[in-house]
Amino acid sequence: MIGFMSTVRERLERGYAMRAQRIAEGLLLAASFVFDDLGPAYAAFGLLALEVISPLASPVTLLWLAVERRVPPDRLGSLYYDAAGARGAAAISCLVLASAFALIEWAVLPTLGRILIGAPAASCFLSATVGFCAGCGHYALARDLLVRAGLLRGVPEGACDVEIDGR
Repeated sequence: MIGFMSTVRERLERGYAMRAQRIAEGLLLAASFVFDDLGPAYAAFGLLALEVISPLASPVTLLWLAVERRVPPDRLGSLYYDAAGARGAAAISCLVLASAFALIEWAVLPTLGRILIGAPAASCFLSATVGFCAGCGHYALARDLLVRAGLLRGVPEGACDVEIDGR
């Protein structure tokens, strides 16, 4: 079982399963714009919520891992997937989408809500195509600032990416 999990981790780290998941989420969010319907956005919210629970709970990722069984060779930039960053980005996207749904459904501010839906959509497309995930960046920044402030424990020494006052 341990050997199987290591190959799943390798396939997640170097394969295209998470990129396929992000494209599916981005397409659902874009369909929400095109068809002026919140149904696809709710479906994307569900996929993102599953990703917060575990990356292996994401149906597109599981389908991709079932179809593609090989691990691509290492090359510069091939390490795509970071479990903590992806889960943090999915959580941030869920919060943004929940805010957008509330603005559209209850606050009757559909324009602002649609703009908020656009942020996770753009992040999903960028993450899948060029490897830049805005949610991962915001998650890492918040984590690093909390570690520097002494409010978060259990992160390995030197794991921060943020330099504050030369420390």
